[in-house]
Amino acid sequence: MVTVKMGVSRISFALHDHGGKIRSILVRSTPREKLSPEGWESLLSLPPLFRETDCFVAIVSVVPSYTESLKIALAGSKKGRIIPLERTAWGLDILYRPPDSLGEDRLAACAGARSRFPDLEGGSYVVADFGTHTVLTVVDGGTVLGGSIAPGIVSQLQSIGQGLVLGAVPLQFPEKPLGENTRESVASGVLLGTVRGVEGLVREMEQVLGKPLKLVLTGGLSRYVRPLFKVDCRFDRHLIHRGTWQAACRVLKKKSG
Repeated sequence: MVTVKMGVSRISFALHDHGGKIRSILVRSTPREKLSPEGWESLLSLPPLFRETDCFVAIVSVVPSYTESLKIALAGSKKGRIIPLERTAWGLDILYRPPDSLGEDRLAACAGARSRFPDLEGGSYVVADFGTHTVLTVVDGGTVLGGSIAPGIVSQLQSIGQGLVLGAVPLQFPEKPLGENTRESVASGVLLGTVRGVEGLVREMEQVLGKPLKLVLTGGLSRYVRPLFKVDCRFDRHLIHRGTWQAACRVLKKKSG
């Protein structure tokens, strides 16, 4: 099976074996304009393994206007190759209002966390997704309660001086909170500031809920921020793909049963 995550800046494709293990990951840039199915095929240029007609495809997208033509491009002549993921496929109740406004990527990450770390089943946890945005999503006893959304690390770096003062600011690991030059100060402010902000938000969420939350990190930038956390946390970059695979398998099992 192939799972697809379409974000606002990147599209990632994960090839899973029959047990769900990720065998290969491909990443492409999300186009800045709508594409036809033919345009998608040209942009993606996927290797043969990702285009096998007997391989099912499950898509999670935060860009709805792009999704249909992408589905057509990936389905090819076999329309049944695309697995429709209804809200019930995630195995989570949704308290978010309105429920349909909760992004599929957040549902997939929460489902993936529970699959990757089975002890979270029925418990209370928060998934922190470090990607284009920094997104926290809280799950309590199998119900998604909500969370927070903030600009991502790269967006913050790009906004420093509007790119006119420092130019492109590299992603630099902060060695200390007290930056002794401008680039060290930016690394401290953006990376450390983001991490401490997440830690503080989690503490406040725990106070509201009246219970502790286990913290799970995911997303492309999670590997950079993981060493900066002072609290215990779990880590898996690919929770969205793992959760999407699990939901797709649930749909296929229901169809076959």
